[in-house]
Amino acid sequence: MKKTLASPVLWFLVIAINVYYIYNYPLKHFNSKSFSEPFGHLLTVHIVFGMVAILIGPLQFVSGLRNKYPHIHRFTGKVYLVSVLIASICAILLAVNDNIRTRHEIIFGTGMLGLASSWLVTTGMAFWAVKSRNFVQHREWMVRSYVVTCGFTTYRIIASTLSASLLKNVDGLSDIMAWACWSVPLLFTEALIQFGKLRKPEALPDHGR
Repeated sequence: MKKTLASPVLWFLVIAINVYYIYNYPLKHFNSKSFSEPFGHLLTVHIVFGMVAILIGPLQFVSGLRNKYPHIHRFTGKVYLVSVLIASICAILLAVNDNIRTRHEIIFGTGMLGLASSWLVTTGMAFWAVKSRNFVQHREWMVRSYVVTCGFTTYRIIASTLSASLLKNVDGLSDIMAWACWSVPLLFTEALIQFGKLRKPEALPDHGR
């Protein structure tokens, strides 16, 4: 019962936080002069498809939709996959060409490069798993993928909260969050996934004993 009640509440919080993030950050990009800046159009493509991935991602975890309407589950999955593919490639190009080569923001740029690469790899593994009909691995990699998808939300909300209150004068906060926004959540997610498996140990093979 507790697990049944916890899941909708958890997903409600995740969706609410992501909607808050989209309203307060990515949407403001379209009211700014960012289009005229170098790499502005590349950033716009990244933002658009990143928002699609953030909003459509939770649908992949709705068991009722997956079981009763598998065609919708597959369609939204393909939209999510394509959105992540486009957004992550744009993010890699932005990190390398804008942050690292142009602005010389090495730590920040490599952190964003790690985020984009992790996004691409986790989603690619989820796709590979489902093509191999390994649905357990598919679900696990989709969890990892969506955690990385929410890395943008984690970065903005935590960085804004810290800079506005506790750590107003901390140097390199953006550099720290560029790495921490995806690596720390991914670490905790992996621990939870593996903890669930440890609670259900596999039976030892009977070697004729």
